Amino acid sequence: MSNLRDSNILQDFTVWIDGVGKIGEAPNFQPPEINMSIEEFRGGGMDGTVEIPFGIEKIEYDFTLHTWDEQIWTKLGYGPGSLDVPITFRGYLLSPGGAEKGVMITTLCLVKAIKTGKAEAGKKVDMTVHVVANYYQHVVEGNTVAEIDVFNKVTMIGGVDKSASARRILGFTY
Repeated sequence: MSNLRDSNILQDFTVWIDGVGKIGEAPNFQPPEINMSIEEFRGGGMDGTVEIPFGIEKIEYDFTLHTWDEQIWTKLGYGPGSLDVPITFRGYLLSPGGAEKGVMITTLCLVKAIKTGKAEAGKKVDMTVHVVANYYQHVVEGNTVAEIDVFNKVTMIGGVDKSASARRILGFTY
């Protein structure tokens, strides 16, 4: 059984939007939740059902900014380029023994919604940004943990390309 001293703990992070660092402006983010799209199947002669994976569900996540950020407003999705807004989270994990490991989550997104907090004179206004990603890459200390590219039919999990044979059969190149 693992305990806290054996864990990797996120120590610090910042968000980058279209190449512009927002250090100190993003107090939190909810990393994307990766879910499999599953359907039940019961074939002829089977006494029960099984669940069959049918790819990845929509990749959505939120992050908050402590500022009324003009740049994010210009990225609100509509028109050319709106599906590929690059949003990256960079940080580091404190690993067992005190070593620091870099972590980076890179996405290409549609900025779906911006919700501003209540505005009060002389106080900061938080903005919650909701995005939908068509590309997701999670890297820890230079090793790609997961990479999902919806438009190019790439699903790499733990270094294994789960979509390689389907891409080959369908004639995709990557």
